[in-house]
Amino acid sequence: MFIPYPKEYLHLQKIKVEEINLPKESVIKGSLATVDYIDSYRIPWPEGLEQDVVALIHRLFTSAPTWTTALTEVRNKVVRYFGIKVPESHSQMTPYDFDFSPGNQGGFFRVYERNDNEIVVGDNDKHLNFRISFMIDREESRAWAVVSTAVQFHNWLGRAYFLPVRPFHRLMVPAMLKSAGKKA
Repeated sequence: MFIPYPKEYLHLQKIKVEEINLPKESVIKGSLATVDYIDSYRIPWPEGLEQDVVALIHRLFTSAPTWTTALTEVRNKVVRYFGIKVPESHSQMTPYDFDFSPGNQGGFFRVYERNDNEIVVGDNDKHLNFRISFMIDREESRAWAVVSTAVQFHNWLGRAYFLPVRPFHRLMVPAMLKSAGKKA
């Protein structure tokens, strides 16, 4: 029998990432004055894993495919020249020492909102503001890991920056979710 992927990656084929409407319970939209772009993706949260939003964030950032990390590093090198804020080091892009209390700043992200099921982080810049929501959306028989992104543009440079970023964002977030959903 022909297997197109090594055996250790077969479980990833079973994880389906869905693009969805923003969950009604999400508080991300309220964290920006206006929203010019928004998306949401979800996966079934693996059974046996703690249904905790901080655990979701840690899993997303510690299991991200290497190509997403490499692409982020290239992005950071390029956009720095256009006056867009970037993390000073790779360690600022990981959540290990992050205090997820609202108002706290951890490296590149500030925590804007937090409740039992959702944490909204982001940053405000002169060109655009962005928010990322990490959410565990619980239904009667299933829990979902949901990542949503909202962007507010301030000027043409913010729109110009996001134009080439958007297609990569739409590849990276689902890939990171899929990787985070693999079995422990």
